[in-house]
Amino acid sequence: MFTCIASATRRGAFGSLLLLSLPAAAQAQELPLRFGKLDAKEAAELLARPAPDSAAAEVLCNFGQSKIQGAQEGFELRFERTARLLIRRRPGYEHATVRVVLYHDPKDGRREQILQLKGFTYNLAGKELTKEPLRTEAVFSRKLNERLDEYAFTLPNVREGSILEFTYVIRSPFLFNLQDWQFQQEIPVRWSEYRVQIPGFFVYKELSHTYWPFAINETGSAPYTTAYREKVEDSFGGHAGLQERSYSISTQAITRRWVQKDVPAFQEEPFLTTETDYLSRVDFELERIQFDPNREPSYVIGTWAQIEKQLLEHEEFGQYLKRDSPLADGAAALRTIPDPTARAVAARQLVLQAVGYSGTTSLYARNSPKKVLETRQGNAAEINLLLVRMLREAGLEAQPLLLSTRRHGRVQAELPVVSQFNYVAAHVALPGGKQLLLDATDATLPPELLPENCLNGQGRLLGPAGRWVSLAPATSHLRYTHARLTLDAKGGLQGTVRQEFAGYAAAENRQPLTELRQQWQKAHPDWQIDKAEATTSDLSRPVALSLNARLPGAEAPATTLYVRPVAQLGVPANPFQHPDRLYPVDLPTERRLEYMVELTLPEGYAATELPAGTTLNLPNNGGRFIFNVGQPTARTLTVTGRLHLTKTRYSAEEYQALRELYTRALAKLAEPIVLHRH
Repeated sequence: MFTCIASATRRGAFGSLLLLSLPAAAQAQELPLRFGKLDAKEAAELLARPAPDSAAAEVLCNFGQSKIQGAQEGFELRFERTARLLIRRRPGYEHATVRVVLYHDPKDGRREQILQLKGFTYNLAGKELTKEPLRTEAVFSRKLNERLDEYAFTLPNVREGSILEFTYVIRSPFLFNLQDWQFQQEIPVRWSEYRVQIPGFFVYKELSHTYWPFAINETGSAPYTTAYREKVEDSFGGHAGLQERSYSISTQAITRRWVQKDVPAFQEEPFLTTETDYLSRVDFELERIQFDPNREPSYVIGTWAQIEKQLLEHEEFGQYLKRDSPLADGAAALRTIPDPTARAVAARQLVLQAVGYSGTTSLYARNSPKKVLETRQGNAAEINLLLVRMLREAGLEAQPLLLSTRRHGRVQAELPVVSQFNYVAAHVALPGGKQLLLDATDATLPPELLPENCLNGQGRLLGPAGRWVSLAPATSHLRYTHARLTLDAKGGLQGTVRQEFAGYAAAENRQPLTELRQQWQKAHPDWQIDKAEATTSDLSRPVALSLNARLPGAEAPATTLYVRPVAQLGVPANPFQHPDRLYPVDLPTERRLEYMVELTLPEGYAATELPAGTTLNLPNNGGRFIFNVGQPTARTLTVTGRLHLTKTRYSAEEYQALRELYTRALAKLAEPIVLHRH
């Protein structure tokens, strides 16, 4: 479905451009789409065009314009959007529903308004084009939260081959909320265009991000005239009745125009953060309002220091740290522990034992510490702000650490906006300039590891030493298999298999023995397990599954045996299946896959062909695969394979090499050892 989200809820992207200077005057541009002007001939031509990638629906044109204009009290933003879609098959019907999210200020009651909403559904039967308008009863609204409302409308009589059009205007009193624009959608887009006109005394920071080229990216200028009103104050500083004064302003305006065409549908790929980090888009942030260059600006964007001060004064954040907690006495008793790291770990354990995680990510605590402890459940902020407080009670230098989870998107350090964050963890300053990042929402993780969803670039440390802190972990995701196997003359294998999961792989697999055994058996259906043991409860050690197992061979002995010991123990599928990739690969942490197999050969057989040893390296030390087969004695072989990705982010240009490394590594692990009977 189509969604338009108020800019106040969006974050910026990677590239940035300050709209500061006025370039040469721009020529008037033709509109790419005129609402309600579709005829039967054009409809037939649109329907005859092949669908991109056999899509169920496509955007034929999505056109938006934003400008600043005079209003009753100063200035306002006006955003106008017109779009045309083609529904080709039944799965595309959902795109007949359009959602528009509007911002409002709960303190002063000001809100954005949607106006002039109109829509049509066109259906072509032979040479006759019918045109059915949007009905008012098909428009709904609901409150999303204390600052956002959603308006949704569904175009009528949609069927395969319908062409949909809609248009609306948003009036906004919030000058900081210049509408962002998203060029890419879940369905293919033939043409997406956005135009902005900004008078010279408003300066916005433009943040553009795209993996798809702009067909047009123009900057110009145009004459600008508008009128606005404001109430007149009397000599005593009050309003003189209902009198208003009108003003007219003429100046130059900056014009911007962006166009992308034939944009493919956004497709999820393995190892992405959230789609907003990759969708082609342009965002804005109001940087300054200055009517007179010889005077101070009337508005300047806030700084990180100002945002931190506001958060620390916020009732549901900084003030929450000052509230009484029944855990305070227990935390204070931890001061007797001399080692600060051990003391911090003990404070975390105190919180883990008292409160469970509700699964809700939040930057703010919605319930009091007393209620959180009574219900024994809290959101991320309630738990981790409580953790910060207990660390302080334990005599440690602890501060909140703001971060954005992977599903929320990457933080742009140059954009001081608190909505970029949706999570808070704890930071502890240790002697010698060391630090410890703590979280108390996941009891399956050792103290030194943040939840994997938090591994997203950098976080913002609050307090006197406010700064950016890297969230990159020192621990990798490791899966290690060690087997001692004996091969018989029928090709059967028997022996011990030990599978270890360390680092972040341990958290994924920290479960009871019964479940671990079932998981292994499901992945190895041909093996028979005789005995199983597991080590899972000690967070300081890897999760380990130890098995006595056997793999039956053929019914009779063979003269020649082909054995693939690593492949028969199970290797993961290549996660990079697609032949090419548009977006970077973004891993939460480094990944390691290791095998060690000690193989005893059957009596009377000799190895006649062994896979060649190999070493494969990615450019710029991005990763390595090492494989080797050794023969310590005539009847024993050792097979080792190690695949290590040493980076967490690989560009699209590095993807082919990364995919090839995985492909060749997995192929090498599956190569057979050939044995012949004497």
